[in-house]
Amino acid sequence: MNTPALCPETPCYRAEIKVDILTPTVFLYSTVNNMAISRELPSLQSITAFESEFPSEDVIIVGDPVHSKFLLAGAVTANRSFTFFTAVREARRLVKILVRQPSIGPEEPPEEILILTGSDWRELLVQYAEAVADKAGVKPMKPAENLTGYCTWYYYYTAVSAQDFQENLNALQLHRESYPARVVQIDDGYQTFMGDWFDRNERWPEPLETVARRIRKAGMKAGIWLMPFQASTASRLYREHPDWFVTDENGETAVSEGWSPDPDHLWACLDATIPAVRGHLANIFRTFRAQGFTYFKLDGLGFALKNGRRRDPAATAVSAFRLGLKTIREAVPDAFLLGCCSPYLPCAGLVDMCRVGPDTQPEWGTMIPRAIHCSLERWWMFDRWFRADPDVMFTRTDRIRLTLGECRLTVLVGILTGVTLTSDNLGTLPPDRLALLRRAAQLRMRNVRPAKWQLNCYLNTFSGTVDGKAALAVLNETEQEMTVNFSDFDLPEEMEEILQPAGMQKSQITVARHDAVLLVANRRETK
Repeated sequence: MNTPALCPETPCYRAEIKVDILTPTVFLYSTVNNMAISRELPSLQSITAFESEFPSEDVIIVGDPVHSKFLLAGAVTANRSFTFFTAVREARRLVKILVRQPSIGPEEPPEEILILTGSDWRELLVQYAEAVADKAGVKPMKPAENLTGYCTWYYYYTAVSAQDFQENLNALQLHRESYPARVVQIDDGYQTFMGDWFDRNERWPEPLETVARRIRKAGMKAGIWLMPFQASTASRLYREHPDWFVTDENGETAVSEGWSPDPDHLWACLDATIPAVRGHLANIFRTFRAQGFTYFKLDGLGFALKNGRRRDPAATAVSAFRLGLKTIREAVPDAFLLGCCSPYLPCAGLVDMCRVGPDTQPEWGTMIPRAIHCSLERWWMFDRWFRADPDVMFTRTDRIRLTLGECRLTVLVGILTGVTLTSDNLGTLPPDRLALLRRAAQLRMRNVRPAKWQLNCYLNTFSGTVDGKAALAVLNETEQEMTVNFSDFDLPEEMEEILQPAGMQKSQITVARHDAVLLVANRRETK
């Protein structure tokens, strides 16, 4: 490997926000602009260093936690560029927040920035989220009920067959009283190569239109997975249209290594600034829509932000991404779009739902805690920018290494976000797990926000309402049991635990490690 040369940075828009916070411990809220994990830290951090810098993406909050004084800076738009913030501390004094928009030239108009101050950082995030939603033209949502549905991925992965799918469709019909799935989605595994979405492999002998018809006949919406902006170098699409893709500085196709096995693993990024590419995208979605699919999982959207050369030299990776997404939205205006691996801000107003956490898995390890933490720390996005998908919950007992309590944790995350999807084969579930799945479908917690918080700790208690009644969700993903005193949360002395369900509880409840509870008051809240 050749030693790279040190080069001057490409000029871009930069600004700074002057602050002056002199306190031994500075409050910091930081986040990332997509579902991926970039650092294993809670979103709430204490800054105690003498000299250091602390990054965040899309939005940042700094403040004095002792005197409850907070400042939020957030990007309201992402039409051409992402926005990166950096809090700067010098000599134990927080002196400024740096703002950088790498795709905006020094003389170009920048993305819009909102600055807010207040005594409650949670309220600032809500105000910010609502400002973004208003600017993006997010359509009113109907989040009163959970979005229920089934996808094949976390049971069969890419080995799924049409026979497997039909078996699960039959089970969903049989158990509709327990779990009334609204959507049934085919996931990755039906296609030959990434990009060839109409070419089925040998495990799917029947036309997908026939499968969609069966789903609709069963009383559910038909959904399908695809990566609209990607094609592997082994695909027919790439062979037939090699000039449709983003190139590097040498004019060669810019590829990324994806998660598919060889030879399907090298992915090229479609250049949405080419009119023929936009026509291709529109045709894919209109064709699937004509076949009866009304729910689309758009995966791998982060790969669509490939830096490189595009047909339109004035385009940026972000503007090209939004152009492609707008093309899809306009092609199927009545369809439900789920963005996955997507940047959040450029998607606002263009998709109906976004994944808010990384992939989960049917064993504890590190992935489920990560998915829980990331999903819940984006509580302020829920039902404001889009419906929030925390990935599937688990209730099954086969092909899994999770305890009942760990399953309840995944279910409660879904109840908090309002999206309770599953990959479980309902035909294999014992009665107690079907009962848990029923609660996942029926229970909906609204107006979610952190009930208590502590710097350098993950958020794990959330207040809200269930059927208009005061509620508290407690998620104990730690290795020690937790005792929750109702008086600490200004709750009535008696609360009903409805997730396990453990019934009426007085004054306090103890939550086992890797388990969860949902407490609800007997009386409805009055304004």
